[in-house]
Amino acid sequence: MNALTAMAADSGGASSRTVHLLGTALPGIADTEWTRCFAVLLTILRWRGGPDDMLAALPHAERTPDLTDIRNALARLGFATRPHRLRRGKLDPRRLPALLIEPGRPAAVLYRDPDGTVLRFDGASGQAKPSAHWHLHGDLYVLTDHAVRPPGRSWMGDVARRFLGELPVLLGVSAMITLLGLAVPIFTMAVFDTVIAGRSPETLRWLVLGAIGALGMEVVFRALRRRALAQLGERLDRLIPTAVFSQLIGLPAALVERAGTAAQVSRLRDFAAIRDFLTGAFALAVLDLPFSLIVLALLFLLGGWVALVPVLAALGFTLLFFVTRGIVHRSMTEASQAAQQREVLALEALEAQRCLKLVGAQARWTERYAEAAAAAALTSARAAAISGNVMTVAQALVTLSGLAALLVGVVAVLGGAMTAGALIAGMMLIWRVLGPLQTGFIMLSRWEQTRASIRQVDGMMQMESERQAPTVARMAPPERGDVVFHRVSLRYLAQSEPVLAGASFSVTHGEVVAITGGEGAGKSTLLRLVAGLYRPQSGVVRVGGHDIRAFDPAVLRRAVAWVPQNPKLFYGTVAQNLRLALPTASEAALREAARCAHVLDAIEALPQGFETRVGDNATARLPRSILLRITLARALLRDAPVLLLDEPVAGLDDACADAFAEIIAARRGHATILMSTHRPSHARLADRVLHIADGVVEEAKPATAPTQRLPIFRKEATGA
Repeated sequence: MNALTAMAADSGGASSRTVHLLGTALPGIADTEWTRCFAVLLTILRWRGGPDDMLAALPHAERTPDLTDIRNALARLGFATRPHRLRRGKLDPRRLPALLIEPGRPAAVLYRDPDGTVLRFDGASGQAKPSAHWHLHGDLYVLTDHAVRPPGRSWMGDVARRFLGELPVLLGVSAMITLLGLAVPIFTMAVFDTVIAGRSPETLRWLVLGAIGALGMEVVFRALRRRALAQLGERLDRLIPTAVFSQLIGLPAALVERAGTAAQVSRLRDFAAIRDFLTGAFALAVLDLPFSLIVLALLFLLGGWVALVPVLAALGFTLLFFVTRGIVHRSMTEASQAAQQREVLALEALEAQRCLKLVGAQARWTERYAEAAAAAALTSARAAAISGNVMTVAQALVTLSGLAALLVGVVAVLGGAMTAGALIAGMMLIWRVLGPLQTGFIMLSRWEQTRASIRQVDGMMQMESERQAPTVARMAPPERGDVVFHRVSLRYLAQSEPVLAGASFSVTHGEVVAITGGEGAGKSTLLRLVAGLYRPQSGVVRVGGHDIRAFDPAVLRRAVAWVPQNPKLFYGTVAQNLRLALPTASEAALREAARCAHVLDAIEALPQGFETRVGDNATARLPRSILLRITLARALLRDAPVLLLDEPVAGLDDACADAFAEIIAARRGHATILMSTHRPSHARLADRVLHIADGVVEEAKPATAPTQRLPIFRKEATGA
């Protein structure tokens, strides 16, 4: 995005002032009216972040964000928006700044200058001018206040409260549906009591036209309600899964690793049950039930005691719910747990499919899965049988209620208290009441399962995330790579032996340090402590002279480049994978980093070069040596003061080994390099060697002096 400058003339027109707004290159994101408005709005709000945060908030692998993407990105950065219909002459300047969408015009940002003048930033032209705001109209997206949620308060409850503004419209539409639905019973009664009994065929035509008109209007209102609920479900689909995933990915790494992948995926799956409950048949029943009182009132006028039948049916449904609640809940819980166990086995098998084939354990694992699948099928069948029996009783209750209403109505007709037409109309009205009652009961029988899902989501959202609030002031990332451990102790579990016990050492900026030790000694754990992925139970870890707890973890990790033991590329292009380390990197910087990692030729040999899409099956077809060198290039691209190498280039080709040795030599003196390794050849590249054994970190001397130093690799990290 080019530099954006908003020009605003003062009220006298004699001079002008320039309001400098945020403008910077965002590689991989198109320069559009939406992205310009996004950057400008953040600047007006005095947002403290930078281009990296902006790119992290925008959708990955989406070059042209739309309005929904921009609103979601603003929400991720702590600035949620709420739509407001703006009519001409009704703008309240106190609501500004805000995003304005006018019919037939580009997106714009409305804000006020220090003198209170309303300015309109045009997303298409990139210019801001004073605006006659009494002429503005359209959709205004204003910022919402974020109150701090009290401890123990339901997060899902807060989300539901955000949609309360939609309730009056939905209730109004439901009221119209109920009133229009009375037309057919009234038409039926008029046909029997007026047209047939009174022998007045001339009125039939008008009655038919009226009934058809009312029926058509009812269909229209039902379609509107369905559409409104579908839009509500779409908004929930965009809001809740994103928030849940953001919280999940922001949890401390140790907590997520202990829970396991399958458990975390199940938390994301819990939302589907909640969404269906809030926007499906239960929502329709809840919207219709309040207006069943209107139907009951008409039924009372038509047939007197007939109106008592649906009331007794409602009491019967309530009693049935409380009687069967416990057994239905237990059966569904057992079925859910068995299904989850089956999914865990399947997920483990898919993750370790190659290993299972190599050790010849496919048959054994298939047997285990068959046992888990059989258990899941049995519990599911038992739960389905119980639910089916309950539904059968509920259906019988509806049928008996209909028969009871018919008997009471017949007695009333024979006694002269009710006409035959009123009886038929009354029976039609009875079914309009019993239908929502039965639907509501069926959905309430699933309430325990839905409530368990809500508790799961609430519990996770109340966990303490490692990330600070987006609007909280943050310390800048460290500029130097000095690393200090002072009496650091860490246990994975309270009952386990310490991985580190009182570890103390210091590393000066620019040193190359090898971390050695046996398998499981804690080499990788030490690197994760430096990166802030783990927090010690005691002691202090300092990077750049500051306790790592003083940094936002995401900010700290901008000063840390990481090369994992098992290279991983995400779905997207090669360039997008490289820019995960430095979103603002130019094309020249990408090529230079790839050249230094000895992978430039391999990338250019791909079908679309740096724009080749990888991830999933595409990544699996790339040789591991290329994957690792791309990961090395990604680490070099960040040009961080701390470079962490976790068991680098183990068992790979000479090209990888050469690239690794050159990178070590080039970065020595320019960045602190900590590499965990068990290979003496790697340890000989280091200035110092730290050995871990039984939780104790001890200094050891390298076998030989470090290799000759090569010129320090430097590059331009950002584009012009």
